[in-house]
Amino acid sequence: MLLIEFVSFTIVSIVVVILIAGLSLRARKPNPVNNIKSIALLIFLETFCMILAKYGANFGFPWWIYYPVPMILTLFVPIIYFKMAKKETLKYIILIVIASPLIHVVFSLFGWNNYMPFFKIPSLI
Repeated sequence: MLLIEFVSFTIVSIVVVILIAGLSLRARKPNPVNNIKSIALLIFLETFCMILAKYGANFGFPWWIYYPVPMILTLFVPIIYFKMAKKETLKYIILIVIASPLIHVVFSLFGWNNYMPFFKIPSLI
């Protein structure tokens, strides 16, 4: 995989998680996602998850480690860190579960199908 693909996927993942967390917590005033500590945590989390997934796959880790562990971290760390209420948690989980495969599919459509390891998505390019 090219470095540009990895960096692009990581940046998109970071932006999506920040937007979803902010949207899920938008009823709170002030929104806890709107501070540098929260944004730094989400950037670190997504970068760590991407590195774990990429190098886990490259170093031959079983798929059940490098695929679900980053997903579980992305699901539960923000819920715990922001102490989300049930309604916020439900909204966050639904949006993250929709966004994750959608990001994979979009990148696969650009020919970067190493991000969708279980399904072959035809490239539009």
